[in-house]
Amino acid sequence: MLGVMTAGHHAYILVAVTDPALHPEAAHVAAASARPVVDLTENSADVDPRDLHRHLTRAAAVLVDADAAAHLHGRRSHDRIFFVGLDDRPLDWEAALACRAEQAFILPAQSAELLTLLGTLTEPETGKDSGPAGAAHVIAVTASGGGAGASTLSAAIARRAPGPATVIDGVDNSGGLDLLFGLEDAPGARWPDLGLAGGDSDGHLAPEDLRAALPAAGDGPAVLSAARPTIADPFRLREGMLATVLASLRGAPGTVVLDVPAHLLDSTELTAALDHVAVLTVAQVRPAAAAAALSRRLTAAGVDHSLLTRHRDWSGLDADDLTAVLPHAPIAEITTTARLARDSEIAGLPTVLPRTLSAAADAVLTAAGAA
Repeated sequence: MLGVMTAGHHAYILVAVTDPALHPEAAHVAAASARPVVDLTENSADVDPRDLHRHLTRAAAVLVDADAAAHLHGRRSHDRIFFVGLDDRPLDWEAALACRAEQAFILPAQSAELLTLLGTLTEPETGKDSGPAGAAHVIAVTASGGGAGASTLSAAIARRAPGPATVIDGVDNSGGLDLLFGLEDAPGARWPDLGLAGGDSDGHLAPEDLRAALPAAGDGPAVLSAARPTIADPFRLREGMLATVLASLRGAPGTVVLDVPAHLLDSTELTAALDHVAVLTVAQVRPAAAAAALSRRLTAAGVDHSLLTRHRDWSGLDADDLTAVLPHAPIAEITTTARLARDSEIAGLPTVLPRTLSAAADAVLTAAGAA
């Protein structure tokens, strides 16, 4: 991966051009732009869609050719995608339109025009610290079935994350993730207090103000939780609200962990805001089969993700069985810990986490590039 560090700019030009004849032309324009360059295809004729989507939201501009553009189909629009092609062949307008490119250029004939355009770009609006150094890592945690412990894993990841962390309760009518942290009586905003009832994902919340408004225990994670109304509350948590909050919190350093039901990961608006998804499955036949199906959908959508397994009191599948069922190997295994459920119910998740839970949280942070 190529990094050209230049003073004065933080956000970079992302190059994903697989054509070996076109790549040098695109890389030359990017290097001349006086911005840092992240080149996903410098050493390879292929682009990993997981890397592409991980870097996409933090880039000042993205240069793609037809092959790389195919990984952007169905994603949320990014208004700084520029499609490039060689001037000795017809431009693939269908591919350019499918990835929702802002403009298309033929190189090297239009290299000067592209360079001029790159020079006019402003920093992405991701908060006061733009680019990789200032943007939060956003990790979603989901389970392929009930009772796997996705909320507990979410809490553990936030506890183990370096720097400030925020946990988001993405389950409508969950009862409140603040209970898992023992923060049920702590002052601070819950979902209905944010004024997002319209579900509009175009709103803006300052990341520092949002995090400061949430309940937290000492220097532990801030928690955005469902509320527990004493009346029939019409509030319903919608995907647009999640997208708004994630867009806000990404604008400040740290780690954001979203506890979310699996069905919401079919939303491209939501997955476009994520850096990584941790899929937790119980080591039993039906949950493992569901995890395999979810993993394949995420792969098809270009969403970076990992699999983890949870062994309860009785598990029908061993490691060999899971290898046969799942599309790729789990990165961690969580065993049942005596008293953890009881202790969490009484006083919240303990400060000292069980060994396998800590190891699993660390594995997810590493996979997401947030360790």
